[in-house]
Amino acid sequence: MRTKFNFILMLFFISGLLIYLSAQDYNLYNTQKKILISKEVGDVFDIYISVPDDYMDSDISYPVLYVLDGDVAYGMATSIARYLQIGGNIPELIVVGIGYGTVDKSGGNERRRDYRPVENGGAENFLSFLNNELFPYIDSTYRTIPGERTIEGYSIGGLFALYALFTKPESFNRYIVGSPYLHWDNSSIFNYEESSTEKIGDKELNIFISVGSEESEGKYYNPIDSLVTKIQERNYPNVVWDTKVFEGSTHLTGPPEVITYGLLYVFPE
Repeated sequence: MRTKFNFILMLFFISGLLIYLSAQDYNLYNTQKKILISKEVGDVFDIYISVPDDYMDSDISYPVLYVLDGDVAYGMATSIARYLQIGGNIPELIVVGIGYGTVDKSGGNERRRDYRPVENGGAENFLSFLNNELFPYIDSTYRTIPGERTIEGYSIGGLFALYALFTKPESFNRYIVGSPYLHWDNSSIFNYEESSTEKIGDKELNIFISVGSEESEGKYYNPIDSLVTKIQERNYPNVVWDTKVFEGSTHLTGPPEVITYGLLYVFPE
């Protein structure tokens, strides 16, 4: 864990969830950076928040886009979202990036801990952090539209997005899932899908799932195709699906395409 966590952890045990303003100001699309201490996970998260340009001059409430791997993906997602808003392709959004304060490989330990389903922790704890700590903070601090939440996750972030969909689908009403890594734990995500039918039921959801044509067939393409087929065969009455294969796209070139086309799909004009 990071050095700053040693100090903040003492405060955490005294007062639970604490919220600190970062001393650093950000200029990227009205970005604020905040530090949240999570009781559910037992760690510190860097939270990046971008509000629309006219936020301070209006009383409008906005949908929220939650971006996993925020240290890397937040800036990209915010830029793409703001660009699409210029043309009126999607509504104005509050964009929230969830990160760990680092862009080097050491951050992978935390994302693997939080995004993968394991017994007694892992994705379950991280989803509890979202529902019980982050969402209430964002909704009470900013003008949000209740229940209008989108999640964007890629690779094992995409695995987590599917875990949320199959275990607590009401957490979000829009899901953007890029090249999810489904082989984790002997493809246990398929078991979560099998037990999700009553949970999803008649909920109104927009879901976008994609994969790149140049990604490994065994690691990504084939398992994603199998999962999508299973989901589509459920014939959920109020779930609208779209899938896309990005021609010529590899695993590392896919994220901008996923965010762009995912936003266009889950926010139809």
